[in-house]
Amino acid sequence: MVPHNDSNHTSSGSPTAPLRQLSKPAEPPTSVPTPPTHFLPFRHQQECEQIKQVVGFLSHSGFYWGPMEVEEAHTRLAKHPLGTFLIRDSMQANVFFTLSYRAPEGPTSVRVLLKNGFFSLAGSKHTFSCLFGLLGFYIASPKKSLTQPYRGNSPQTLQKLARRAVIQSFGRESIPQLQYVPDKKVMNAKISTSFL
Repeated sequence: MVPHNDSNHTSSGSPTAPLRQLSKPAEPPTSVPTPPTHFLPFRHQQECEQIKQVVGFLSHSGFYWGPMEVEEAHTRLAKHPLGTFLIRDSMQANVFFTLSYRAPEGPTSVRVLLKNGFFSLAGSKHTFSCLFGLLGFYIASPKKSLTQPYRGNSPQTLQKLARRAVIQSFGRESIPQLQYVPDKKVMNAKISTSFL
């Protein structure tokens, strides 16, 4: 796709103006610069596929925060129990992910390395074919370095989500006029216990 700037386009208001533009001879495509990134290119297609798969799984985990500065990660983890962790993008060009967790000394971050298809933490001899295997190992370790993922604010209850959906659908002011249809099982249970 060739980028364009809408301010360079002019409209003559004539229905034939687009036809005149199409009838011009095609210009050779200009090279589009790749978006800036701090990541180095992949060494192998297998590594690319592995990272894409991990990012897909992480995006559904709730504890992957993408590009997050170390200070922000440490601030978020500082008020949580020991072992609370999150995964974020590394700011180093040769590292994809960083594990940030709440240690006894305070929040800390460790690079997650990928070498020859295996993940490891910087400074560790343990390697894993899957990032989640690495996390599972440290969660189950006797040291209990990792205990629970940090997923941000507590999830809302189903009751709160349902209340919000009703307010969005009908408006707060019309809630008193809505008809309430009680659940028959609940009503039968109330009726049968009221006679006891």
